[in-house]
Amino acid sequence: MSGLSVVTAATDLPLSMTETKEYLRLDEQVDDSLVRGYIIAATEYAENITHRSLITRTLKLSVDSLNEVDVPIKEGFTVGAYKRFYKNYIELPQSPVQSVTYVKYFDDSDNEATWAVSNYYVDIQREPARIILRDGGTFPTDLRNANGLEVTYVAGYGANPSDVPESIRVAMLQYITFLYEHRGDTEQKTPEIPMIVRSLLQPYIIYKFSDSTYTQGIM
Repeated sequence: MSGLSVVTAATDLPLSMTETKEYLRLDEQVDDSLVRGYIIAATEYAENITHRSLITRTLKLSVDSLNEVDVPIKEGFTVGAYKRFYKNYIELPQSPVQSVTYVKYFDDSDNEATWAVSNYYVDIQREPARIILRDGGTFPTDLRNANGLEVTYVAGYGANPSDVPESIRVAMLQYITFLYEHRGDTEQKTPEIPMIVRSLLQPYIIYKFSDSTYTQGIM
């Protein structure tokens, strides 16, 4: 198992108050706090659906072990337990990854050490990005049972809203419009999110095998 936490939060939101209120055709100082809440909600929605960080932030990935998630399916008959692992990389959730700051590991006495960069290289061309073991490199051993490995890295399109792909920003505006138009609804049946929101975000969704939240996407 692994966990993701924020070390340094984003300093901005993908949408400004001004452009959002213009999109909603609202006058100045009308529903400011409500609209800001919707911008935050839309940001979380887009990031959770696409598995991306929109505005630059620093993240920490805590990993329990380096074993494979899935056991390869073998042909024919085999005897004995599966004890050989072929995985030589660590996937980094929340793309796009800009850089890896460092990788630390902890033994069972909580002693901390930094994994030498000579052991690995970072593949940021692929999504999700990966830390890949070099030929001759070795993974840290004798890790503690929980959070034995910590990867600190920087992810996001950039520090400014204009760095975020326009399709994602438009999807967020559409989502905010949906929330604003249905504010205060008390209907028993929850209104459906407009299909245009899903269509705009679809090209940016990062799928990952073995995780139902990835394989199901936003359908």
